[in-house]
Order: sequence, then structure tokens, then C-alpha cells
Amino acid sequence: MRQLLFSCVVLALAIPVVAQKPIIFDVSDVVVGEQKIPTLYLIAEGKWSDAGEHVAANSTWITCYKSLGFCDVANANWNGTGASVSTTDFDILRWDSNEIIAVDSSPICLVNTLRVDLVTKRITLSSSDKGVTKGPSAPFCKLFDKVTTAVLWGLEDTVKDEINRAKSKQQNH
Repeated sequence: MRQLLFSCVVLALAIPVVAQKPIIFDVSDVVVGEQKIPTLYLIAEGKWSDAGEHVAANSTWITCYKSLGFCDVANANWNGTGASVSTTDFDILRWDSNEIIAVDSSPICLVNTLRVDLVTKRITLSSSDKGVTKGPSAPFCKLFDKVTTAVLWGLEDTVKDEINRAKSKQQNH
């Protein structure tokens, strides 16, 4: 009985993590630029879990270059009247056989951290408050008091989310 209970708990914890994988996830050796710099390269494509219903399953594109020390994240966005693309550069702090950790500390109020788990192929983007309480930016920074973490979803996760939204709308009517 204990073994069955243990197996059920492990399965229940493992299923959500396994399901949350990007559409594309590849780490390869490449050569980049005019100088032909050899580097380890990550490419991933998917949709952030907090992106909303008007954003496609392939709305985020991530590239990281180990030798160059940066990751670039491009996001397609919908603002209600039109689409746009935003890009963010992240400085790689660590890249080992298990994970990539990269940060963008350029926003006034937040530090954004990109974490790529190379073993489970799971990518998260989290934001944390810089703690700005004084100065001209303090009132603006109070608007960003919530810390968030998003997961880069694949097609399966995006479809599940759309089905759940549809079921929720049906129940509310």
C-alpha cells in the first residue's frame, strides 16, 4: 500500500513538470559571426504560461550563446488593438551541464531571471522586486509589487489552457 501511495505521489508531481516543455528545445554546438566563434547554443520556442489567450503557441523565441554570454528572448504580444514584438537581452551568469541562469536587471524596478533546466527541458522566467522604496521611481515601482514566474509552454500545454478557458466560459454562462 505504501509503495502504491508513493508511486501515485511521484506520478502526480512528475506529470505537470513533464508536460511543461517548449515546442522546440535544442542545445547544439554552432559557429557564429564573422569571427566564426564556436559556442554552445540553445534555441527554444513556445508560449509563456502567463501570456494570455490572444497569444499563439509559438509566440516566444529564445536563443542563448554560451561563449558570447547572453540570451535573447523575443515575444509576440497582443495589446487589444494590434500585435507587436519585444526583445529582451539577458546576461548569462551560469551555464553548466544542468542549467542556464541569465538575468536582465535593466528594468528600474525589477530583476528578470531566465532559468533553463537542461535536464528536464523546462524554461522559467521570474521577476523579483529590486526593493526601490525611495527616489523618483518609488511610486512607479509600487505598481510592480507582485513577483511572478512563467513557464515556457509547448503546444500540449497551450491546447490544455485553451480547453480550460473554454470550459470556464461555458460554466459562467
